[in-house]
Amino acid sequence: MRILSFLLALAIAGTIIVFPRIISTDMHSVPHGWLVGLMLGMSFCFVYGVGFVPNNRILRVIFSPLVAWPLVIVCGGVILAQSPMKFF
Repeated sequence: MRILSFLLALAIAGTIIVFPRIISTDMHSVPHGWLVGLMLGMSFCFVYGVGFVPNNRILRVIFSPLVAWPLVIVCGGVILAQSPMKFF
């Protein structure tokens, strides 16, 4: 699970860095709210993927795949559905 979370976070970071036009063609049409959710999900995947386990019970739940993966899937799906580059 940790390796999969880490690879997912790396894939998101790499894709956004290499292909920023997947998100938007200009700075005015960026779906900022959904992008924040995607970045939070990616960050949570990185934290879980590197093996950090917080002592706080609430943070343990937040930095788990139960929160990170749905954030990535939902926010990434909405961004791809709104993107100018249609994949589907």
